Amino acid sequence: MRPGTIDHKPVIGEHPELKGFYFATGHYRNGILLAPATGELLTKLIMNQTGASGEHHFFSPARFQPQGGTIHEYSS
Repeated sequence: MRPGTIDHKPVIGEHPELKGFYFATGHYRNGILLAPATGELLTKLIMNQTGASGEHHFFSPARFQPQGGTIHEYSS
């Protein structure tokens, strides 16, 4: 299984609403090639050492969050 995203960029970063829950998925066919860079970026994010270039914003899971809404909704 090779999960991809609609915008063809991987999802790397912390969930916008669940602190401490991180994503590293959506690499499609390039997962093995991007593994070292993904690991480095995720380590920086977890250790709170975001890169000077701000590259983490391009891969943030928050880009899929509707404006003013939540990513998921639960009903009882």
